[in-house]
Amino acid sequence: MKADGDALVFRTDAQEARFEVGPLIANRWARLIKEPKGLFEKLEIGPQSRVAIVDVHDPMFLLSLRERTSGLAEGRVPSESAIIFFGVDNHDALRKIQLLRARMMDTGVLWIVRPKGGKTVSEADVFEAIHGAGLVDTKVVSFSKTHTAHKCVIPVELRGQVVRIRPPIVSIPPSAPSVPARSVPAKKAHGTPKSSSKPPAPKPKAPARAAAKKPKPKGNAKRR
Repeated sequence: MKADGDALVFRTDAQEARFEVGPLIANRWARLIKEPKGLFEKLEIGPQSRVAIVDVHDPMFLLSLRERTSGLAEGRVPSESAIIFFGVDNHDALRKIQLLRARMMDTGVLWIVRPKGGKTVSEADVFEAIHGAGLVDTKVVSFSKTHTAHKCVIPVELRGQVVRIRPPIVSIPPSAPSVPARSVPAKKAHGTPKSSSKPPAPKPKAPARAAAKKPKPKGNAKRR
């Protein structure tokens, strides 16, 4: 394999394949194929990197990471962490992304490590979760034979803004049927009894008494 002018050439004993991609890409691809980057180079981790690990349980990766950098925090995310690795093995774990977003530096990186195959957590699930948390995906790396890592960053236009943590919405219930608005009675002053919608029951009437008979004046009585 070599770069030949504008083409990237693959040659075997039986045949030859040429890909016209331009001189820059041909030379770059030839160099990457002959000298592939290691995992830490793909993950952009150097000896001085401040790294936080949350829910990643790959023993070989953790051992190599401890040997590569001294700025490692496991199971927590210090405020100075520039790189965060977060492992998700099921759909419910994606809810933590919003909390991790609040701990990120403006120029920080969040790597989401998920199982390959998409049986428990699909690529679409990851994209929906990170976009809902105000992040964008910029890169995908083969983390291991069984896991994939997605690189997520804060968009430039959102950097420097205060992050408000909101509980993630898992599902939205259907809308309730429209109900006509009811008139609300005006509030009365404090201490007055509340009015009832039913009219008060009539009070029982007292039994009528026989009217007292007054004596009739006699005919010869004098009027005063």
